[in-house]
Amino acid sequence: MPAITLKSPAKINLYLKVLGKRPDGYHDIETVFERIDLCDELTFSPIPDRIVVKCDNPQVPCDQRNLVYKAAQMLKDRYAIPSLGVEIILKKNIPVAAGLGGASSNCAYALRGLSELWGLKLEKHEIFDIGSEIGADVAFFLLDSGRAIGRGRGEILEAVPKGESFRYLLVNPGFPVLAKDAYKSLNLGLTPIPSHSKINPASLEAIMFNGLKGLVFNSLEDPVVRMHKAISEIKSEITRSGLSVVMMSGSGPTVFGAASSMKEALDAKERLALKEGWQAFIASTLW
Repeated sequence: MPAITLKSPAKINLYLKVLGKRPDGYHDIETVFERIDLCDELTFSPIPDRIVVKCDNPQVPCDQRNLVYKAAQMLKDRYAIPSLGVEIILKKNIPVAAGLGGASSNCAYALRGLSELWGLKLEKHEIFDIGSEIGADVAFFLLDSGRAIGRGRGEILEAVPKGESFRYLLVNPGFPVLAKDAYKSLNLGLTPIPSHSKINPASLEAIMFNGLKGLVFNSLEDPVVRMHKAISEIKSEITRSGLSVVMMSGSGPTVFGAASSMKEALDAKERLALKEGWQAFIASTLW
């Protein structure tokens, strides 16, 4: 069978409220996922027996710690296909441990690619169940929707019907933030709970650019900013560039600024004063 190549998109969280810690050690959240067109690329080539993962970014482990590797191993074990193997080449454009869901997306698209490569003909719910076992955000990337509400650990999803597309300027400071560290630093007793805590697909389908300012919220932003002052510096720089809707995505450290048009996003990027190590990206909603 010929090689299969898939694009693996990033996400941002337009809204992320941490509700409390669960008995299993995870946290219950309420979030709005937004898929964006900043993408990695995965190429799957058939080989006998083994799982081989290669990546052009040295920050990314290529062994059992990699969610792509875990996805392949789980499929081999669950569906008893020891004779089939794969070489997976991962080209990274999404920064690592950046609050953009790169690893979860790679895992989701590995499940899709391997199901095709190995002729497993899995139903959507089977792939969804496996993805949810591996990581909470994986489920969103298996949902064919550009925007969705996530609850529970993020795996209980409500797709939002296709609505307005938004443009974003994203700035990453060049260092990783692990989600476990972000959650560990969160003091739920001191976290401000916004009045707009009830979100639903109908309101999000209808949302326009001028409604974003009333939506964006992130419980994790303040604790991560306390650990990394570069995030507040990036927020100030994006605001200075002309964008007023600015928020850290997920567990950080990437910060996004929403723009009313592609021209406004590009103009803001031109005005940015990037410090050493910072990276800037332009992205749009990917439906």
